[in-house]
Amino acid sequence: MKIRAILVFVLAFYFVRSQTLNYYFGNLHSHTGYSDGNKDSTTTGVSKPAGSYAFAKLSQHFDFLGISEHNHYSSNNNPGMVRTSYSLGLAEATAANTGTFLCLYGMEYGVSSTNNGHVVIYGFNQLIGWETTGVPGNAPNYDIYNSKTVYDSLWRLVKNNPNAFATLAHPSYTDFNALASGTYNAMYDSAIVGVPFRNGMALTPTADYTTYPSSDFFGYYRILLNRGYHLGMSYDHDNHYLNFGRGNAGRLVIMAPSLTEANLYGAMKKMHFYGSDDWNAKIDFKIGTNIMGDTMSGNSAPLISVIHNDGDGELADSIKIWSGISGSGNDPTIVAIVKQSNTLMYNDNTVTTGNTHYFLAEIVQADGNRIITSPIWFKGKSPIGLKENKKDLSFIMFPNPTHSKLNISTGICDNYSVEIIDITGKKIFEQNYNEPNITISTSQFEKGFYLIKVKNGSFSKTERLIIE
Repeated sequence: MKIRAILVFVLAFYFVRSQTLNYYFGNLHSHTGYSDGNKDSTTTGVSKPAGSYAFAKLSQHFDFLGISEHNHYSSNNNPGMVRTSYSLGLAEATAANTGTFLCLYGMEYGVSSTNNGHVVIYGFNQLIGWETTGVPGNAPNYDIYNSKTVYDSLWRLVKNNPNAFATLAHPSYTDFNALASGTYNAMYDSAIVGVPFRNGMALTPTADYTTYPSSDFFGYYRILLNRGYHLGMSYDHDNHYLNFGRGNAGRLVIMAPSLTEANLYGAMKKMHFYGSDDWNAKIDFKIGTNIMGDTMSGNSAPLISVIHNDGDGELADSIKIWSGISGSGNDPTIVAIVKQSNTLMYNDNTVTTGNTHYFLAEIVQADGNRIITSPIWFKGKSPIGLKENKKDLSFIMFPNPTHSKLNISTGICDNYSVEIIDITGKKIFEQNYNEPNITISTSQFEKGFYLIKVKNGSFSKTERLIIE
């Protein structure tokens, strides 16, 4: 009885300490009638954030909406933002939050001209701007001053606000005082957390989820990674019409324990997010227990795993792993690829001592939709060497949580066993296999928490499983 009690305690501790991260799908780049958005307000009757949030809550596969109003006026509706509207927008976002859908309010700073560019910023309760005249009833048109073309001081403002983060909006190669061709700056790195995979369609009123943008900022993103920046891959809609969440099915996907402002801001600052053309694809990308956005180190070759789990049952046409050396200036290369599979495992034996390597996953679905993850940064510690065969047995499984079936990929072609253990420590399933990919029916098991144990000879590994 004492042994059973100890085992139950160990299992309970294992489940409690393993925090589950949930997937939330949304967008942080959009506009309303407080600047140059809601352009169809004369026909829809919606011109303010409150009505825009109400519309977004009814969109499919949409958990959060951030409205990032243009930060300056210039002229009426171009873009037309005034300082007093910023506090109104913050209040409307707070009032619209119900616990099941998250409403956020921020700003899009800057102008589009050579060496300038737009920056989406969250975490400030005051408007950042530069206009001192020419704004009816709102001069100066800012609470916090920053010169229109000086991004160095803007990044410093964001860095010094512990709640704030910035993402680069539809960037070009000369934007932000030529950030992409400049030398690495650690202060800028601490302020900027992401680059969008895609942006738009900004000025298209379509609301049937089908209007995908042709923009693709993956190349720009890789340049910043090469220069040493730690950035995630996001996804922007840039709505200017009443089609929040419905212009296309692309989503910014964040991973957080629950849907709160603090958790979303935390996930963005940690780069626990990815950009997806698909509105319900859940990507599990890890090195050991480290997930996308993490920085880690080790003295053995990193074992990388990717799981593509689509809510519609789509099979990934391909999964690729890109890798580069941070700060090298060299473009990353594809180091692993698998076709017609939802899983990929790759052991990178090229990691070198003292260098920080970054890895990211690109998934292409059968319908052409693409998904690009934020990286994991891995610094090699001395001595770097190959892991001895099987001493660090690994496997990946999906979906988790599961309902009726569980897919397990081990990469093992000789004999191994799979066990399922319930919360009391009772072994309720055991089966031997000799193929690398298997499927187990879980429909006969009760809902709850379980352990999956894979054994190969004297080596084994255990992971947590949830059956719903």
